[in-house]
Amino acid sequence: MLAPKRSFMGQVAYLIGMYVHFLKVYVKTLVAYRADTIIAVIAGIVAQGSTLVFLTVIFKRIPMLAGWDYNELVFMFGLAATGRALNQTFFNAPFMLTGNIRNGRMDMMMVRPVGVLFQTIGYSQELNGVGQLITGIAIMGYAASHLDMSWTFLPVLYVVIALLCSALIQYSILLTISVLTFWFQEIRSLIYPVTWLYDFTRYPMQIFHPILRGLLTYIIPYSLASFYPAAYLLRPEQYGWAAWGVPAVTLVIVMGAYFIWSQGLRRYSSVAG
Repeated sequence: MLAPKRSFMGQVAYLIGMYVHFLKVYVKTLVAYRADTIIAVIAGIVAQGSTLVFLTVIFKRIPMLAGWDYNELVFMFGLAATGRALNQTFFNAPFMLTGNIRNGRMDMMMVRPVGVLFQTIGYSQELNGVGQLITGIAIMGYAASHLDMSWTFLPVLYVVIALLCSALIQYSILLTISVLTFWFQEIRSLIYPVTWLYDFTRYPMQIFHPILRGLLTYIIPYSLASFYPAAYLLRPEQYGWAAWGVPAVTLVIVMGAYFIWSQGLRRYSSVAG
């Protein structure tokens, strides 16, 4: 099937409309499966709340951690949790790739007049991320209200940009790993450990060994998806480079992941073949 010819802006408008349609289907799913939605929200609150309790217990004995106080760490945790939930809720596509290939759904996507990657993203909304998203925003807002931070337009805009960058960095890293399924039959044993590495970035990078800091900054740059944006908001005079560095690195990572995806897609052969 040939896609109709559109201008660049026409194509952008078409894709936005298409994604809105995917979101409508997702919202209908949340409404249709009320019990699952409620359980997911409760599970997210419990999961994030347990870590918050852990931080509270620790700070009753240790007033500062690597120079960061309790409210600062809670803010870091809230931003990291919100970014993680955004990724899980709207960009869960890397976890679906292997299944799409094995059940033949990829063949169906290949003949549609919309990009395969776009369709994969559209189908990938994850119910379990809703509760964590709500809880993450609440935790971040609570911590921000207890910090001496000026919430003018620019800081709020940067929070939005930082959260989007966080979701895209996680998505791009996991997509790069999942694309290996075009060369190897099973990669889930690799993608899950890489996902779990993100949990380290809920805490200050200074508390970790230099090797781990290097891994999470230069090899698998999860720290740019959570710690450094939070550090910039809390201490802009010390982490000013993150204002432009995080969006710039995000763009590079997204472009790199898309290039690798394109190379992998060329190797795809139909399951019917």
